[in-house]
Amino acid sequence: MEDIDRDAQYLEITPEQFIDTYLEKEEYGINYQTKHKPCDFLQEDGNCKLGDCKPDSCKKYPYTDQPERLSSLLSILDTIEICPVAFEIFERLKQEYRFRTRR
Repeated sequence: MEDIDRDAQYLEITPEQFIDTYLEKEEYGINYQTKHKPCDFLQEDGNCKLGDCKPDSCKKYPYTDQPERLSSLLSILDTIEICPVAFEIFERLKQEYRFRTRR
């Protein structure tokens, strides 16, 4: 709730407005998640609307500095390389989230 209070204050709205506008309970009803994917706070330029107020989990995402998480990310790439179904899902996700390659 501390993150919600801080983020709401940063956006100059009440915590209740913040929850109603941006959040919903996750599958198990314990924590909140953003209503839309990839994220309601992700701006067109790739920056976060919450600036330095974003939650710690967002600051750490995509966890490439955490070896235990990095191996799971790399295993996804290995799977995509050999499994046509995983490759197709990955390609569809890239289209859905408008993934762009850097040149």
